[in-house]
Amino acid sequence: MNSEIDKLIIGIKNDKDSSLEKLYNKIHKYIFALAFSIIGDRSLAEDVVQETFIRIKTRSNSYLEGSNGKAWIFQIARNLSLNILKNRKFEVNTFIDNGSVEELSFKNNSSKNESQEFDTCLERFLLKEAFKKLKSKERQIVILYAVSGLKHKEIANMLNLSQSTERWYYIRALRKLKKILSSK
Repeated sequence: MNSEIDKLIIGIKNDKDSSLEKLYNKIHKYIFALAFSIIGDRSLAEDVVQETFIRIKTRSNSYLEGSNGKAWIFQIARNLSLNILKNRKFEVNTFIDNGSVEELSFKNNSSKNESQEFDTCLERFLLKEAFKKLKSKERQIVILYAVSGLKHKEIANMLNLSQSTERWYYIRALRKLKKILSSK
């Protein structure tokens, strides 16, 4: 997948018309999942996705061909998300978090019976509650690894952590999730 992303970024750099659209279709859900894991707000996470693709388009000239395109994109999205969090600290008004972990499961549109639908809603609710109990860094690492498919080494570099520290956070987060979800 990463070599394909690299080719699409180079295509954007060379003004190929369909490259940005193809890249968006391939990776926007993963960017949303990362942004949502950091911000916790659906509409702001959607804004991050849009702004990420604007930055990809406008800054594709700074991308070094052959480097890790996926990590480059996720770093942009992560920085944008963190900037939103930093700016939100200074906001006076508060709002209700309408976001949910539903987006992380990438809804299946197949027809289900009511019992399965209830079970799915319950699982999503429990997952959302479990994710709330993780620290921000742990949540990011789980999303980047499990949902976005980055390798531990790439995540460690992105978060400016040693590989062993990043791996420790990941294992600790999984243990917390297992403990939280098994007690439900």
